[in-house]
Amino acid sequence: MRVFKYQDVPIESVEGGAFCYRAEVQRFITPDVSKDFRVFIVHFPAGHKTRWHTHSSDQVLYILDGAGIVANEHASYEVTPGMLILIPAGEKHWHGAKEGSRLTHIMILRADSREEMFECP
Repeated sequence: MRVFKYQDVPIESVEGGAFCYRAEVQRFITPDVSKDFRVFIVHFPAGHKTRWHTHSSDQVLYILDGAGIVANEHASYEVTPGMLILIPAGEKHWHGAKEGSRLTHIMILRADSREEMFECP
């Protein structure tokens, strides 16, 4: 068993890759810790977001703080604390903070999930 304390998991500043701008990531569960899951907390500054992207497995987002947008090619949804979002494998989507608000969410994926990145929205 592993127990993780929020304050013990380092915050990494990440720019590029999946992100259009900058975000901060706390990598709680990584493939070297679990063969089944990746669990990160992602902190978006106001207006920052991910690229359009897909995952080879379902993705779960749980909103902890702030206000944001989660969008696919057909709709966009305003998200606030306490909301849980299930994004099916292969669905092209993006997520991030609304203008004027930060966003923090928990992200859960299968450890072996692969991503395909596209342009920024």
